[in-house]
Amino acid sequence: MEITLGESLDITQIQSIKEEIANKIGDEKQCTLDAGSVNRIDGAGLQLLLCLVRTQEELQWQNVSESLYGAAQTAGMVELLKLNR
Repeated sequence: MEITLGESLDITQIQSIKEEIANKIGDEKQCTLDAGSVNRIDGAGLQLLLCLVRTQEELQWQNVSESLYGAAQTAGMVELLKLNR
């Protein structure tokens, strides 16, 4: 299952993004996140991504944007999110 993240993962949109991702994933335990379009992310967005990392048996990242990587680095979450560069 591949999920393409949008430009913004912030608190104003996180609930709808969470529901959309939950509907796409369903019971699947493997997921690829394409994060190349993410330009804006806040703590709520990072929390949602951490939840995904922890609930998926196998999660792979594709096209991690500078914005996402920078926010995760600032929050000390690069390893927790298993981000690759």
